[in-house]
Amino acid sequence: MSSGSPRLAIAACVLLAATAGCSDPGAGDGGPSEDAEPRPAASASGDEEAALAAYTGMWDAVVAASQGDEDASRALDDHAVDGARELMRAALADAAAGGATEGEPVLDPTVSVESPERAIVDDCVDDSAWGTGGAGGTAAPRRVDATLIHDGLAWRVSELRIWEAGSC
Repeated sequence: MSSGSPRLAIAACVLLAATAGCSDPGAGDGGPSEDAEPRPAASASGDEEAALAAYTGMWDAVVAASQGDEDASRALDDHAVDGARELMRAALADAAAGGATEGEPVLDPTVSVESPERAIVDDCVDDSAWGTGGAGGTAAPRRVDATLIHDGLAWRVSELRIWEAGSC
């Protein structure tokens, strides 16, 4: 194993963590309460969009920071907290030691809002065009699972799990 492989794996993991989604588009279809359906659907849709924006915003900040944007580190704080933020910061530190990062990952997230305070994103991240030191990312897309919390002001990614290459 070369010394560049761990950096590349961590950079790939960081990319995958940002794009997670869940394929539960809204558990209830039907039901006699016509008055109640439009409001929850609109609220859920708005929450889904906001949670997805937080997830993709985290990835945008990570990509920008990996390419030398010094302000992107502060943007990461706007979109990620707790373990997710620490994972991304560690990956960015490792990527910085590996040289210039080029390209960006391709995300394919889906989101499911489980409650007003919790959402899940499942993603399949293709990081093959995103790499450090002139090398691309992994050869096969990775599964990324993310948990988002709503802190009363905004959705933020709080937990990330990035699976091995070829997991989706």
